[in-house]
Amino acid sequence: MDGIEPEEDIPAEEVGRDLPPPWETRDTGADEDTRRAETTAALSGMRGVASHVEEASTRLVFRFWAQNGVLTLLSWKRDAAGTGSAGKSAAFAPGLETHLPTYVETRTGEIALTFQRERHGWGLRALTTSESSKPLEARTLPVRRTGVTADTLAQAHAMATQLAKGLRVPDGGSATVLADVLLDDERVLGATTARYASHGGAPIREPSPELVAQLTQAILPFTHGLGPRTVRLTLEAEHHRAERHARWRVMEAETLHPAIEAPPDLVAEHYALYEHILREWREETQDAFLQAGVTSSEFLATWFISSLALRGGIALFEAVAPRLAPILARGGSEAVAWFRSFLARVRPAEREQFHRLWTKAQTQGLSVAEKEQLRKLMAHFEKLLDAKLGRDASDDLRKMAHKDFYGKFHTNLAKLLLDERGKPYPVHHRIPLEYAHLFERLNINARENLWGVHEAVHKKLNNIWTAFRRAKGKANEQDVQKVAAIVDRHFGRWFNQRYEASHSASSLTKAEADALDEVKALVDLLLK
Repeated sequence: MDGIEPEEDIPAEEVGRDLPPPWETRDTGADEDTRRAETTAALSGMRGVASHVEEASTRLVFRFWAQNGVLTLLSWKRDAAGTGSAGKSAAFAPGLETHLPTYVETRTGEIALTFQRERHGWGLRALTTSESSKPLEARTLPVRRTGVTADTLAQAHAMATQLAKGLRVPDGGSATVLADVLLDDERVLGATTARYASHGGAPIREPSPELVAQLTQAILPFTHGLGPRTVRLTLEAEHHRAERHARWRVMEAETLHPAIEAPPDLVAEHYALYEHILREWREETQDAFLQAGVTSSEFLATWFISSLALRGGIALFEAVAPRLAPILARGGSEAVAWFRSFLARVRPAEREQFHRLWTKAQTQGLSVAEKEQLRKLMAHFEKLLDAKLGRDASDDLRKMAHKDFYGKFHTNLAKLLLDERGKPYPVHHRIPLEYAHLFERLNINARENLWGVHEAVHKKLNNIWTAFRRAKGKANEQDVQKVAAIVDRHFGRWFNQRYEASHSASSLTKAEADALDEVKALVDLLLK
């Protein structure tokens, strides 16, 4: 394939033996219980918000993204204060938990649930749907959890406590606040005040102690989303002179959707992979998940490059791999393909360690010891950039090249480039695998570096590159490019073309002789 070692036939069962990720073999019937859990979790979040509304006739509208029975909260909003107090009540839309799973199971899109506070509890007043595009934070895979973890609850309470401390209202006046709460998956990272306005003089009155619980319940339903995101809270307050504390109400909460510069296909791929990762990592079989990631280089490359682009991983990566970072920071399919080819140089045990560390870094964070492990591993990766490919890496890259050439790059040639035995032509690397270490930024298995050639042509190409091997360690990147250009000029007419021996044998022999003359002259010059 690369002119250095004779092409070997690659059995069909040997090509692309990467194991599928574990979720591709899951029994979808097992998700029925988790779909019911999704409804329970959604109702629990809505009930928590409603528990801090006591005024009669008040309405709450919850907007969700529904898909595969999964409900991801996008926003909720309450109208202005109702007509007096309705008293305490725990009743919240009786019967909805029974009927909602059936309704949302087949729905994909946005739904809005409108509830109204009556004297004896909350009733469902409307359920509407609307067309919109899927938000990035929306999940598509049901999970078994019906609530939040103790860590998430503690983080939400800490955020609410800190935010409440800074809120003040003028004596006998009013105030409004926009607060941005930072989330990452189920983690609550903190909050900042985006805007504050007040009427009535200097703000001196503290909020009531109940505000911390209200803020906590306001944000908890959003922790069932994906990835880093911001939820904006709208708060209103008023103070009556006869009262000690100001009365604050959370009126609205909505996930913000800023523009993302990364390519849309990479963004969608990342969030799809990331959701699978979270479910398998947290709830299913970590061992099976890691094993799939180790053997599937395309999966691991896509997950890694997309997390660099979308989850801020580039800062961590630059610190531990200064040479690799600028290559991979390009993002997109080009970087994914490059890293997939690079992973062929990495031993399986090192891939497993890398996958484990990077996944933990993106989902939970690394300890000091784990950061040191990642640093040492990346230092080793960078040394591989300068190392010649070993036999195992070369074999893996040949198999990947064969698979990609006929299965991805040139599907139209799969039935055209067949030899007399009905086997596909060998795939030739324009820049041979033996010189991959001289081309740091080149994806050696890129489409433009691969050509399908008949075995007769391939043998001649082998002869050209074998002649160049006399240059040994004196050849540099430019010299290899010169030989590749010589090969292109003399043999290009047979690249990705059917070969007819009766019409081409003499031309092929002459092409070899002419190319050998040029290469030998180049080698003689290098050896002087």
